[in-house]
Amino acid sequence: MIKQRFLTLVVAATALFSLTFTSCTKDELGPESVSTRATNSIITVSGVITSNTTWTSANEYDLDGKVYVSNNATLTIEAGTVIKGLPASSTINASALIITRGAKIDAQGTASNPIIMTAANGTKGGWGGIVLLGNAQINQTPNQWIEGIDSTRITIPTGVDVHYGSNDAANNGESSGSLKYVRVEYAGASISDANELNAFTFGGVGSGTTLDHLQAYKGADDAFEFFGGCVNAKYLISTATDDDAFDFDFGFTGKLQFLVATIDSTMSYSSDPNGIECDNDKLADGTGSTLQPFTHPVISNLTFVGTRSGKIAGGGIVSGTDHLLKSCADFRRNCQYTLVNSILYGAKVGILDETSNSYILENNVIVASPAGTGTNFSGVATVSSTNYGLTSYAGIVLTSPWGNAYTATTAALRPTTAPAVGTTYTHTDSWFTATGYKGAINNDTDIAPWITANWVKK
Repeated sequence: MIKQRFLTLVVAATALFSLTFTSCTKDELGPESVSTRATNSIITVSGVITSNTTWTSANEYDLDGKVYVSNNATLTIEAGTVIKGLPASSTINASALIITRGAKIDAQGTASNPIIMTAANGTKGGWGGIVLLGNAQINQTPNQWIEGIDSTRITIPTGVDVHYGSNDAANNGESSGSLKYVRVEYAGASISDANELNAFTFGGVGSGTTLDHLQAYKGADDAFEFFGGCVNAKYLISTATDDDAFDFDFGFTGKLQFLVATIDSTMSYSSDPNGIECDNDKLADGTGSTLQPFTHPVISNLTFVGTRSGKIAGGGIVSGTDHLLKSCADFRRNCQYTLVNSILYGAKVGILDETSNSYILENNVIVASPAGTGTNFSGVATVSSTNYGLTSYAGIVLTSPWGNAYTATTAALRPTTAPAVGTTYTHTDSWFTATGYKGAINNDTDIAPWITANWVKK
């Protein structure tokens, strides 16, 4: 069902159609940005999209409840399009955009003209974000319900399938479409305890899907959560999201490179906030299950920035009157992992290894917080000599570990010399871009860092 309303704005002697987005929130690493876009009309969308549909940048699209793309349809979204999730009477009915199995999304913004998906009320958790569902392999029983959509409490439209995943590796190359230069703001509506939507949710998504240049901005749960599947992604940003920046579970085996996660110390977070949270089976207790394929993200060139003291305004790990970020990365419940060429600092623990499974941990720079007294490597059986566990933030040798990462041509997080510049882990997989630096930010001062581009909200 689609309804259309027209906006008419009169400014001086000229008729203009415009929408301006501003925010009063404060990010530790940079000032707020303002986006202004011409809009002819607001189109309210609800229900199910069953045929190929295009949303254009000439209009704003308001999601009234959950909007499902189904019946093998493709939703095409033009660069510069603005999509808003309308507030619901309860979080169980939160607005969200859901691409079901067999359907596709083709959302390709540009560095100067991104696609913006945001909450109409500008409030963290004001809507449910975007969900992609596929048939790629998971280590659970096939046809799982995706987290954040409770079929026992809401009515799923007839003919719509919100399951995901299979046990057949032949489906791993499946495509759910493309997301490029897309920003999702204020998402992550909570359905119940430990049952939330995220900014970006991927369930059983295959490697034929394209994910690059995506930002999750101040959501109420995870920035990027991967439930099984093997989709790959480059150039992802998590800005002050409430729980984990990157969450992997249920047999996810994809590759990720060039990731940035930052924290706003003035905000409150969940009771268990991490840069990375990785489980083989989140439903299992203790050391986890032996279900296969084992969850094994392959992560290269991550920069995770916590806070100088490891403290946040609320939530987190409570120590006396302090609230602390739990860890830069938490690997647990029998997962496997590869983490290389990365820089992580500013949480209570650097690498928290709670898995008894295999891992590759090479050529990383770690500084737990507070610097010099935190635990850089907890539970890691053997810390390779290629890793640097430092006692000083200055020892990372970045332009500035706490400065403005987004707007300066020479970004604050740019590595300048060893140990952040120099020998790196060499990937045998040609999908990865070879670098001579650690972390997500290029060390070449003649090239503006990718996180300073206009598509990134500051």
